[in-house]
Amino acid sequence: MLSELRRSPYGRLVLGPVVVGAALSLTACSPEMLLPPALRPGAEVAPSPDVVETPAQTPEETPVESPVPMDPEDTDVFDIFLGDCLTEFGENEDEISSVPKIDCAEPHVYEVYHVENIDESGDYPGQDSVSTSSQELCEAEFENFVGVDYYSSALYILPLFPTAAGWDAGDREVLCLIYEPDTDTSGTLAGSNR
Repeated sequence: MLSELRRSPYGRLVLGPVVVGAALSLTACSPEMLLPPALRPGAEVAPSPDVVETPAQTPEETPVESPVPMDPEDTDVFDIFLGDCLTEFGENEDEISSVPKIDCAEPHVYEVYHVENIDESGDYPGQDSVSTSSQELCEAEFENFVGVDYYSSALYILPLFPTAAGWDAGDREVLCLIYEPDTDTSGTLAGSNR
């Protein structure tokens, strides 16, 4: 049979004072107790420090220095492209493997104004034949770049063309360089009409 659960009256008597005590303790915690001591009612507030304005400082101007000219960078001739500029190099040498490349905004001697492959195959035709073909190719493109005929111009050309060893390796590229004799150029000679 089920037994009845009986509670004693003492539990209710003990629970009553606990509830009353909790209610009283909550009333003792007012929002004022949560404020910092300086903001509680009746507390003295310390004066705030005076704000002293300082005049705005203007930044010192740093002198603008002119850019330092760049040094030419030795570059393999197979890494020279249309529009590149070069400084003086040993043009009287039989073979040139690297040239001093520089930004065209800097003073330079040569500018690559045309690049084209010689339209020949087979064995190396000889230095004289390749030199003549390269010269003719560069002269033919001169007027398109400068704006006047090569033989009427004050400017000169220097073709760089393949050697016998380069030819055997498949090189047929001619680099057409333009230059002004006895002086350096800054910028391009394109459209200079000289």
